[in-house]
Amino acid sequence: MPSELAEVLLPAMTLSLVDGQIRVVGRSEPWNEAFQEYALGLCQAFLQQCRPPLVIILGSDATASGTHEDMDGFLGDPGNRLAWAACRRVIEAPGLDHNPLYLHGPAGCGKTHLLRAIAREFDQMLGAGAAVLMTGDDLVAHLAQDLASQGPSDIRRAIEQATVILVDGIDALTDRALAQEELFHVVNATLDRGAQLVVAGRLPPKRLQNFEDRLVSRLSWGLTVGIEPAQIETRLALVRRLAGRQVATIPPERLASVVEQLAPDMASATALAQRLNTSGALPEVTGRPAVSFERILHLVADHYSLRPRELAGKRRHREVVHARGLALLLGRELTGHSLKALGAMVGGRDHATVINAIRTTEERLTADGELREVLENLRKLARQ
Repeated sequence: MPSELAEVLLPAMTLSLVDGQIRVVGRSEPWNEAFQEYALGLCQAFLQQCRPPLVIILGSDATASGTHEDMDGFLGDPGNRLAWAACRRVIEAPGLDHNPLYLHGPAGCGKTHLLRAIAREFDQMLGAGAAVLMTGDDLVAHLAQDLASQGPSDIRRAIEQATVILVDGIDALTDRALAQEELFHVVNATLDRGAQLVVAGRLPPKRLQNFEDRLVSRLSWGLTVGIEPAQIETRLALVRRLAGRQVATIPPERLASVVEQLAPDMASATALAQRLNTSGALPEVTGRPAVSFERILHLVADHYSLRPRELAGKRRHREVVHARGLALLLGRELTGHSLKALGAMVGGRDHATVINAIRTTEERLTADGELREVLENLRKLARQ
């Protein structure tokens, strides 16, 4: 590349390396076009010499925002607006209004994105080390032992110096006495010195099973916010944002069908966009709606030896309530219907009732391995 061109073009481009892919983003579309014309071929030829070879992807500003998981890259949805506002307030006034802030919701709803975005904002504002982000799995695997050991440790020093402590996936601490004990001390120390604490899990604090009461009590002191699954429109918007030009020529109805069938949540929508960026080809699907809720009702009813109209009726018998909750959970995951629409199809139940039924079912799944097997079998049958 001519040096006079490289001196002007390359400083205007942002490069990031993620999972063997180098994403290149310009300040605007003309910069992207200039890079594609003068530099893309040279870069691709060079990267093929690497072992393993790297893939270069030319993206847009919106793509970069979503990739880096910042607050501005978080797509708004009716089910996450309160959570987003609470996280923004934590950034503006750490340790003051919502402390601790506890986010809960099903997998793929955006909890991890928000926690990483908060950590990134604090590191950018205050420098590296302003935020400590831990996962429940990390605590169980090694951090709890490090915190429990006598003498100084890297994780203890990091926590003592950080402005915000974030714990993602607290559900992993179920029945883990040592990890719960050490997290309790971290929570106490964080709140005592006025630092901000943000925690995320699938269930709200008071529904965490086999957790110490004193830890549940501390986690319940501040603001608890639920996040609902993203609607189909939001998942489509995420795929369009992250895949950019790869989906520009795809008919909207075909893309919507693929997202509905292959991306029931935001995490799978992100994975679908990454697949499109890598291969450039839209996966083949059946072309029909992912699953009809009527089919789900019949499958669940058959399993419990009930009639579908019983699940859609007013009966409050325990077995009917459990079956109805399982049907609603599958309906949220597989159909793309809104919670309001699902409620309308089971006797006109309101939004809050549907949410409660789904969360109660998720709580049962956490403690019941046999029920998890039933759910997986029903999921497979519904998709056939």
